[in-house]
Amino acid sequence: MASETHFSASGYYRIEAQGRLQQAWAGRFGAMRMLQTPETGSAVTILQGRVSDQAELLGILQTLHELHLPLLAIQYLGAEPPATD
Repeated sequence: MASETHFSASGYYRIEAQGRLQQAWAGRFGAMRMLQTPETGSAVTILQGRVSDQAELLGILQTLHELHLPLLAIQYLGAEPPATD
C-alpha cells in the first residue's frame, strides 16, 4: 500500500527531464540533488531529494518548463529519505 501524503507535507521525489542542465542551475532546485545520465545516448537530468511541500514541487516543475526540458517522470519516494543501494 502506498503511503499517504498531504498537500502541505514534505516528501522525497525523483524527477527526470530530457536534456542536460548545467550545474549553475542547481541552486534553483533547493535540496534536490542534480544528476546527469552518462554522455552516451539521450541526455537526461535527474533531480532527487526532499521538497518542503507541493508549492516547492510546483516551483521546480515550473523551472524545468521555463528551461524547455520535457518531463519524463515524477515519482514520489515517500515521507522519509529513500534507502541508498
